[in-house]
Amino acid sequence: MIDRGEIKYNSREQLRGNWGIAIAATFLVSFLLGLQFNYRSNDVLNFGFISFSINIVSLLFTGVLTTGLCRFLLNIVTKVKRPGFEDLFYYFKIYVKTLGLNLIITIAVGIGTMLFVIPGIIIALTFSQAFYILAKNPEKSIGEVLGQSASMMNGYKMDLFMLELSFIGWWFVGIITLGIGLLWVAPYVKVAETNFHLQIANR
Repeated sequence: MIDRGEIKYNSREQLRGNWGIAIAATFLVSFLLGLQFNYRSNDVLNFGFISFSINIVSLLFTGVLTTGLCRFLLNIVTKVKRPGFEDLFYYFKIYVKTLGLNLIITIAVGIGTMLFVIPGIIIALTFSQAFYILAKNPEKSIGEVLGQSASMMNGYKMDLFMLELSFIGWWFVGIITLGIGLLWVAPYVKVAETNFHLQIANR
């Protein structure tokens, strides 16, 4: 059984002295991967291609930046190395592998969600540790990473699901502060997810 309270407490302690760089790093990655154009239906002809292009760019770089963010977060939690912005771009040397991993997970979750929401959630939870595993073991193949994530999450899917649910209040606070609070909520959640990963990885 995972102690959510302990994970959250440890995460807050680990962020002491690291809030600035953690906020900057998570904001940068979120901005790069979530950049979108909002447009009205009658603007589709004018901006549809631009929005489509941005979505494609986001898809192409999600894998490599997510893996880099995992390295950054692991450095915050383990303190093996000082976290830095260079962590975010560290895995461009295995870009094709990160792209392939992200595409497989995205397609699998997408198909599961199309069939019914619950299978999509289960698949997402099953492969939730993949980018952490790749960040720590870049020599592993995509198949090995996915297999290890599935094995690692065996018996812990509900624990992670409940951990994510426990942050709903924090997300709400972030939203009602016109998004400003999200700058603190996002790194808090990501560090907590990293602590979760290390807990189940060491069992």
